[in-house]
Amino acid sequence: MANDSTVVFLHGAGTGAWIWERVMRDLPMSGIALDVPGRKAGVTPDSCAAELIAELDARGIGAVVCVLHSLAGVLAPGLSTRLGSRLRSCVFLSAVIPPSGGALIDTLGVMHRLILRTLFTFNPGGLKPSAAMIRRTLCADLGEQDARLVVSRYQAEMPGLYLESAGAAPALARCAYVKLLKDRSITPSQQDVMMRRLENCRVHEIDAGHLAMLSAPAEVLEVLLQEASST
Repeated sequence: MANDSTVVFLHGAGTGAWIWERVMRDLPMSGIALDVPGRKAGVTPDSCAAELIAELDARGIGAVVCVLHSLAGVLAPGLSTRLGSRLRSCVFLSAVIPPSGGALIDTLGVMHRLILRTLFTFNPGGLKPSAAMIRRTLCADLGEQDARLVVSRYQAEMPGLYLESAGAAPALARCAYVKLLKDRSITPSQQDVMMRRLENCRVHEIDAGHLAMLSAPAEVLEVLLQEASST
């Protein structure tokens, strides 16, 4: 992670740029958290990546390190293709890595694929889990105040980033995967499958749940700094 790079934080499902505030507060380098523009009709991982890069260009940002959480992992192929040598590294935080040419839905079992497609068909305005499910899968290691914050700010997601192909496997000169050992949304065993789809990927582990940027921000930052020092 070169000193002239900007760290670009991209959030997962339901959350927003706000989720990274605790990590960014002590970040000793240039960093920016962006809202992923996936909550609209017709969006695809590739078109979403193109919008994000247009925003970076408009801000005059050159070389970047992308930190991709959860759902944002599907953006890696589009980001890497368009950024080229500007992309110095990707850090995947319990991120979804579809098989090459596949979509997020292809990381699920047959029954779960059918259920997800059906749910999106009958919920054209997007999907949002119940408060109980959000608490169970995302907030297990959070305090009550943080759990209420996540439930209150969680937004419905549209089907594009789930059902449309993410593209070919990303060509990354450097990447790291951060495995979250208490994750109930993308379990540790599921994360193992994801990281095997990445070549030459460094692996870090944090004893935290899916929203480690809230429950363990210091540990997340430490991983980023380790990646920075090893570049």
